[in-house]
Amino acid sequence: MNSHRKLHIWILSQQLIALVYELCDALPKSEAFVAEPQVKRAAWSVQNNIAEGNARRGRAERHRFFNIALSSLAEVDSMLGSLPELYPIDQATLDSAEVLRKQITAGVLAMIKKGRK
Repeated sequence: MNSHRKLHIWILSQQLIALVYELCDALPKSEAFVAEPQVKRAAWSVQNNIAEGNARRGRAERHRFFNIALSSLAEVDSMLGSLPELYPIDQATLDSAEVLRKQITAGVLAMIKKGRK
């Protein structure tokens, strides 16, 4: 068990969560009940669905959880793309989050493709 902790995409998703928290720390208190919990949940969903997909033995089940991870990555992308329009956000941290998001997306897609063989 816990083999997901060895997956490169799971490790990257930990880093994404940390960056999301860092970005949320810069948000005004008015976002404490709106954008902040939503983007945090989406980031956690990426990591948890990678872990759960990795634990599943059936191909269809694995794909289902990996696809949920991809959807959560899209949600993180959507929110992090919109927040800078509303608030001053550190661009370097935002850029780092985008690099991670792209790497995780590519990795999840590779896991799906690998499962088709």
